Amino acid sequence: MKIVLIIPPSPSLGDQKRNPPLGIMYIASFLMKQGYNIELVDLRDLHEDKWTNKIPCADIYGITATTPEYPLAVKIAYKLKVMDKKSLIVLGGFHATTQSNNLDTVFDRVVIGEGEVSMLNLLKDYEKGVKKEYYVSPLIEDLDSLPFPARHLLPFDSVINTNLCVKGKPATAIIATRGCPYNCAFCASNAMWGRRVRYRSPDNVISEIKEIIERYNVYHFRFHDDTITLNKNWLFELCTKIEPLNIRWRANTWINASQKDVLEAMYKAGCYEIDYGIEDLSEKVLRISNKKVKAEGIYTAIKNAKEVGLKIRLFFMIGLPGQDRDVAKNIIKFIEKKRPDGVDLSTFVPFPGCDIYNNPSKYNMRILNTNFSDYVMTLGLYGDEAKKDFIYTHDTLTNEELKQKRLEILEYIKAYNLSLNK
Repeated sequence: MKIVLIIPPSPSLGDQKRNPPLGIMYIASFLMKQGYNIELVDLRDLHEDKWTNKIPCADIYGITATTPEYPLAVKIAYKLKVMDKKSLIVLGGFHATTQSNNLDTVFDRVVIGEGEVSMLNLLKDYEKGVKKEYYVSPLIEDLDSLPFPARHLLPFDSVINTNLCVKGKPATAIIATRGCPYNCAFCASNAMWGRRVRYRSPDNVISEIKEIIERYNVYHFRFHDDTITLNKNWLFELCTKIEPLNIRWRANTWINASQKDVLEAMYKAGCYEIDYGIEDLSEKVLRISNKKVKAEGIYTAIKNAKEVGLKIRLFFMIGLPGQDRDVAKNIIKFIEKKRPDGVDLSTFVPFPGCDIYNNPSKYNMRILNTNFSDYVMTLGLYGDEAKKDFIYTHDTLTNEELKQKRLEILEYIKAYNLSLNK
């Protein structure tokens, strides 16, 4: 039995191959460990007329998709059905998890949540002739039991990118934890990973880093964890063991988990940049979004990071409920005052699974558009995102006002060359 796992194009990203597809690579390595014949196919950056030439024949096709990738996953699935009507087509990933009861009938099976165990159970049922539409499994407790992502199944440029960390330096991403304890109204992460954070052991993370160095001669890394600084003792141990490797790395974390001793340990271990999801500076907006931070905490975290010597990248959002006509002025004023090394402005998109999508009336908003191809949030001044209409009615600002405020901030970021690699 042959299984082909497929990564669809990601046209909503400026650089489609910037981040390696860790989720599906984990599933691939897990299934290979169980003895299955797995092939990975990366369709990112590939034109539609070349998809079928890239995809080999298989008994089972597994496609992963975020919400903006979902329409393309449907297209891929229909092309596969033309190739072989008898093949089984499985959809997994964030969109399948959050919209499992609202998917195109072209998909024969649906994997909800973490995919490793569910895909294994699906394959076992297939071998037995058992027909079951949905697969969901308990979250994996022992992350060390998972083999490292199957990077070797993809070409070099699918897993190594020179725009991920220090521009021009080859880099890749890893993840040391799964889950986030917070429940921001604009985020759907909990639908996939849950709110309890699970940790790989520091030794396990170090082994993966060493394997990447040996195989790819790469010394730059991005940690994709939501809140890598949450457990101080775990982080201190990880940093102590990273230090001798002489790598350079960047990480995201939460404002309230940015104590100076934590940031010092990271800097000493080769961390050169810390990324903060600020979103907005208004206490009102932060409260409505259930961000669980205060503006004062934002100032403290940035001050600590600068004093340690870390570069700072700040992520803001335009379109969050509660934002008013001063949003652009306040964000620009803050940037001018704090002088971060990089700034990113995303268009808020109520992705399925987040509370604003599930309960828009609670936020005095109304979702107008369910064409998921329009659920774009990250292109900024690239492509035509800056001209796109917002896909919902905002509680305070009109569509034209939102577009104007977005353009004002984006042009400021561009003018001052603050748009670091995302």
